[in-house]
Amino acid sequence: MLEGVLTRVVRAIFGGGADISAANPLPVDTSPGLKVATTILDEATIAATITTVLADCDAIDLSDGTGKLAVTVRARYHAIATQGIKVHMRTSPTNDATGAHTGGAHATIMTDDNAHFVADELVGLIIENVTDGSSGEVTANTETTVTVAALAGGTANAWALNDVYSINGADYDTEDWDSWSAAFTLDTVLRQTKHYDVSPKFIKVLIENLDPLQDVADVQIVATVGP
Repeated sequence: MLEGVLTRVVRAIFGGGADISAANPLPVDTSPGLKVATTILDEATIAATITTVLADCDAIDLSDGTGKLAVTVRARYHAIATQGIKVHMRTSPTNDATGAHTGGAHATIMTDDNAHFVADELVGLIIENVTDGSSGEVTANTETTVTVAALAGGTANAWALNDVYSINGADYDTEDWDSWSAAFTLDTVLRQTKHYDVSPKFIKVLIENLDPLQDVADVQIVATVGP
């Protein structure tokens, strides 16, 4: 009796007049997933000749195998601007620089003799002392050292030999995966999109203001990912 009730319930929900079987399986939703648009960079102004840094941009996470990416740039050019902006796409396999402190005890400077950071590329990112649970904002870095104003939130709030560190948003290429100059007309609003069949795992976008004298305003990058 119970089996008959369950059969009627399944038929009522899924339709069809035959029992569920290999020849009549449960329906499978094969419709494509939704595309998701996210603002990953939002700068009120970018000064003349300046390029944004890694800390200014959230990572585009394509680690789930997402097949399509659209990058939309929005900006407001100055009334007497002479040049526009350039978009730099940088990729990373991890979006996270990790290692261990190889120096002596220190309150603000992490040293990793095995690291190869680019000078000051990490400024504005957060370094975490995984071993003691503390963290701090990076204020400067060399090829092998990372400096913070202070560590906080941990047991010691200092670096000790072999403490493990993690810098989320780091470990990006020094060369562009792709770059392009956005359209330019002085005293106008720019909206431009470029489409990609992607293969990188993580991407960040840096914006370079090519103008030698004028700021560019209201700069946004929107990443749309999906199937």
